[in-house]
Amino acid sequence: MNSDPIPSPPPTAAEAQAQAIAVVAEAIGELMRFWNFKPSMGRIWTVLYLSQEPLDAEDIERISGLSAGNVSMSLHDLGQWGVVQRAPSSGTGTAKRRMYEAETDIWKLVGRVFRDRELRLIDQTIIQLQTALSTLQEYGKSSNASDMMRGRFLVTRVERLLGLARVGRRIVAHLSTTGNADLGPLREVLRGG
Repeated sequence: MNSDPIPSPPPTAAEAQAQAIAVVAEAIGELMRFWNFKPSMGRIWTVLYLSQEPLDAEDIERISGLSAGNVSMSLHDLGQWGVVQRAPSSGTGTAKRRMYEAETDIWKLVGRVFRDRELRLIDQTIIQLQTALSTLQEYGKSSNASDMMRGRFLVTRVERLLGLARVGRRIVAHLSTTGNADLGPLREVLRGG
């Protein structure tokens, strides 16, 4: 009596493709989590990006394994970022289905995130550093030698951070529009030059 298990048949091409899509969607979802986006957004964008035709919400749910509510909210968020758009609807009358497709220009996606999120954060940082520097300069005059030396030290360090933030802003702004970055000015600031 042979007790060896019966080997399962190899997956079909369609099954293998579905498995590969699931792996890629999971990987991109985790990458999105790292960038502080919802992983579901990455999964949905990936499902749409890897589809040869636009998909409706039900198809996205089935392929991504996400709930209807999660798909709906994520599609809205993805639309706000301009990374998913509505495609021409399929069907007619009441059977018309909303169809979605992914933005396929990946640099356009990355550039928009840099412009809309990273530059805003850098700008806020610059404002805070300028505020701190103004405070240090305004109240840095002291008759106590120790306080005065510490104040000068702090002004120098905050000015260096402010310079770094300004150079970083120029680099990110240039990168977001051209896809190129010259890190030479950044190296100089980091070296104290």
